[in-house]
Amino acid sequence: MEKPVLKALAGKSKKSPVWMMRQAGRHLPEYRELRKEYSFLQLLQAPKAAAEASLQPLRRYDLDAVIVFSDILVPLQALGMDLDFRPGPYIANPLRNLAEFRALPPADFQTAAGSLMEALQILRRELTDTPKTLLGFAGAPYTLATYAIEGKSSKHFEFVKGWLYQDPSGFREILDKLADLTIEYLLLQVEAGAEAVQLFDTWAGELSLETYRESILPSTAKIFEALKKKEIPTLLYANGASHLIEAQIESGADAISVDWRRDISFYLDKIPTTIGIQGNLDPSLLFAAPEKIIQETTKILQATKGRGNHILNLGHGLHPTTPIEGVQAFVDTAKNFEPAN
Repeated sequence: MEKPVLKALAGKSKKSPVWMMRQAGRHLPEYRELRKEYSFLQLLQAPKAAAEASLQPLRRYDLDAVIVFSDILVPLQALGMDLDFRPGPYIANPLRNLAEFRALPPADFQTAAGSLMEALQILRRELTDTPKTLLGFAGAPYTLATYAIEGKSSKHFEFVKGWLYQDPSGFREILDKLADLTIEYLLLQVEAGAEAVQLFDTWAGELSLETYRESILPSTAKIFEALKKKEIPTLLYANGASHLIEAQIESGADAISVDWRRDISFYLDKIPTTIGIQGNLDPSLLFAAPEKIIQETTKILQATKGRGNHILNLGHGLHPTTPIEGVQAFVDTAKNFEPAN
């Protein structure tokens, strides 16, 4: 059975498939009902509930992919870091020196990610004989390091950037070890049922092109090189990173997911046709009238027609208060699109 997302990642799609980052979650009333029974952390640790959260958007919208419900920071838990959500990610024991990082225990994915693997197995069974692609994901080494060092989201990233510039060799050691951790984690997801994986480098856009290419890219490329050897389709996403496109092209990812801050034509000009493009509607546009959503979505689809490796998505995740009607207009536009001559 043909799977549109996998076909696009192979560069052989005649029509852009569609899914959305953060498609499972707070914009759905059924998800909010689920959260009355589980805290976010409890939901991550309950395989059947996590699988249910993953499938909820598929019951409302004709999406071409299901992404497993999880969080990018699970690998830090596997290293023994004390992860909580208050409501955003919070690590009670952030790293302050290289010795602390070296003292972390070996990764225990059986404890930290056993529930995720079971959720993937459930989803794979649920999606049997359907054209839907099951996606796994992970945080990229730099983004994992950001949370491990800052302990939470940050405006200025002074701890992580300070470390990066004060001790570049030590920082590279951290990223290299986190790359190995991420490779192990993603291979476990594929073994459990994921058919393609997306790497989220949430905070890479805070860096200059020179710093990203010199200090961050090697660890990211290491991950994609390992996955390519296993013939696993891959995507790379970094928010606010249009200035990093030249380096992202060098990462080895099969497709690059791009945000809305530049017109899709910018990325079509920059990214070789051998590399896929995913994106890039502004998630806030889903609050607009359906006519506006249809118009802007059609512009993207018209610009990418004939590319063969475009996946329609948002330029970032769905906002929690996004109206269902707006999401429906976006997905329906993708499904009903017929390119103009």
